[in-house]
Amino acid sequence: MTPLRHVLLVFLGAILALRQIVAVSLVEISVDVDGQSFPFTWRPGSEDVVLKVENFLEEHSLDPLLRFSILNDIKVRRAWLVANSTASPTLKVPSIPLKRGQLTKEVKSEEQTILALHMGHDSSIAITRNGRVQCILELERLFEVRYFAPPVKDWTKFRKDWTHALKTVQRRCVCEDGWIPSHFTDAVLLFPGFAQEQFILIHLAEKVFSIDRWHYCDHHQAHALAAYYSSPFRSALVVSYDSTGNDGTFNVYLGSFDKMQRIAQLDYSLGSAYEQLATLLPEVTGSPLEAFFDCDQINVTEVSEVGEMVGPHTLYFTTHSSLPWAGKLMGYAAIAEPIEDLRPLVRFYLEVSGSPGHGNYPAPLLRAACESVEGQRALGATIQLEFENFVEERVKALLEHVGHQEVEGIALTGGCALNVLANQRIYDLVTNGSSGSAGSVLDVYVPPAPNDSGLSLGATWSVAPPKVRQPLQYLGFPLWDEGRLLRYARNRGAKRLSSLGGVEYLADLLAGGDPWLRQRNSSAEKPIVAVVRGRQEFGPRALGHRSLLAVPDSHQMRERMNRLKARQWYRPVAPMIAEEALGQVFGRHVSSPFMTMAPQVLPETRRSFPALSHLDGTARHQSVARTEEPWIHALLMAVGKRTGLAALINTSFNTKGKPIVNKISECLSMLDDLPDLDFVVIEDWIFRKRNVGGQRPW
Repeated sequence: MTPLRHVLLVFLGAILALRQIVAVSLVEISVDVDGQSFPFTWRPGSEDVVLKVENFLEEHSLDPLLRFSILNDIKVRRAWLVANSTASPTLKVPSIPLKRGQLTKEVKSEEQTILALHMGHDSSIAITRNGRVQCILELERLFEVRYFAPPVKDWTKFRKDWTHALKTVQRRCVCEDGWIPSHFTDAVLLFPGFAQEQFILIHLAEKVFSIDRWHYCDHHQAHALAAYYSSPFRSALVVSYDSTGNDGTFNVYLGSFDKMQRIAQLDYSLGSAYEQLATLLPEVTGSPLEAFFDCDQINVTEVSEVGEMVGPHTLYFTTHSSLPWAGKLMGYAAIAEPIEDLRPLVRFYLEVSGSPGHGNYPAPLLRAACESVEGQRALGATIQLEFENFVEERVKALLEHVGHQEVEGIALTGGCALNVLANQRIYDLVTNGSSGSAGSVLDVYVPPAPNDSGLSLGATWSVAPPKVRQPLQYLGFPLWDEGRLLRYARNRGAKRLSSLGGVEYLADLLAGGDPWLRQRNSSAEKPIVAVVRGRQEFGPRALGHRSLLAVPDSHQMRERMNRLKARQWYRPVAPMIAEEALGQVFGRHVSSPFMTMAPQVLPETRRSFPALSHLDGTARHQSVARTEEPWIHALLMAVGKRTGLAALINTSFNTKGKPIVNKISECLSMLDDLPDLDFVVIEDWIFRKRNVGGQRPW
């Protein structure tokens, strides 16, 4: 057993036994950076540990971000001393090796099987073999709790949940060669918020799998690695930005020929700022403004001046309740026009988003929200506009600093990269030549899981990066109860879609043709059909494997979709569009296989297919090439022959507050219980409502 593993397991025992703290007069560790050892000592009774570490890093010219690793090591060493109740006041234990600068290790000749664990919100587990992804489990899909995060205050449930998740991976991971590794050469932990989590999780993982070596990976390092290595670029400017991270909140990297270096760290927490501004918008949060603020005490004379900063009287929301706000605000921003006088105030709020104590608001913003619903809606539009402007300006400056000619493209990642309107601004910036460099056109890439569910993937690539690019969007798990599909089909009189005509029959049904006229169970002109096929999508977007589909030729269809999902009226529904039809929809080719862009739809297409676009005329589309998803592409082309446009509405198959579905039983329950859902296709079987249809022929 390695010294590190021994320390971790002993510390785990100490936590569980709740031993009494023992005074420590001297802590000594050896900080190993790129094979070079640096001794570090700290006297707890007389020295400030943070100041001591910062001086140590400066003395040895080490990366300031190593302070997180060193401080974490110190906690381990003290806990080891406590656990062993040693009489010696000095503790000496080998340190975890750290990496200076370069973020990836050289791939070794041995086969490397990697297990990576992320245990914050959007928890996930990833398995790779020599850099190729075998499977990724997003724990929300297993436990049916959206944005799943482990219960850190309930250690019994923590152990139970993670044991179940690890064993699910052990039993159900679909690997390329048919076998699931029981032994891993390396395992990686994303830096956790609490030391107890990491030690318990290491212990649980080693009860399920055999593991040779453990590593740490930083938050934005993982985001950046996942984006760069899954991108089509040999060289890229990588921007990772969100609300938080142990290694910053707005990091910039330069990837070049399979190596990546952090080149900048900006002091902005745009994810936090955007989310906190959403508290001013009751139609976004679902809570009255009075839950956060006292509008009666707002006294502002000059709207355009920052003036007094006002704090909320309570921030009772949890991470789970606030995580959906950003996506809702992005859609909400389309229903009004920005207020010019408030733009400088929103800009100021974004500028200071990384400052200590950030969280108070310029009083004029609060007054605008307190005055009326119309004021709130205009404020929402102002927030989104300034967010886009702010991001575009920073990326443009970074690109000029690096040199337009030095990179093939830009990769955007982190939770903020889910803001498709900002992504589109960057895309338009670099593809129309307005980025300041003539003669060269770049591209923009956003991975399928830029949010925290993609961290475990990036962590595996910190140890063994991929040798070739691999499609990632369908690397989730098959239906949990797939073995019961035939029984469900027989019991409910389902028909094989292939026997009815396959995608041609389904296209007829969706377009309101003869199959719908025979099966029609409502007054709707055309049906809504859920499609559940193959492995689940990786990332937050449904991309045709767990989707609700419909023809976008009426406003009523958008209303039906939002009613089916119990969503706010202002929420957009996104289209999936065959690659061949992108020009017909947008007047240009904007590739977006993971729903990460939002170009403007042509006016004539909006008139013919009004449900295709959002209220602002944009569409967060999924572009589908024949090589990316042949079955979906064939369906879209068949629909196009009937409607004149190879496109469908596509939104995730889930109900309010739940993650994307992954059980047949739940699919069929929704089919029976939701009036607006007409059919469900599961693999090659098409199901209709249990009590509707009778003996009608298919």
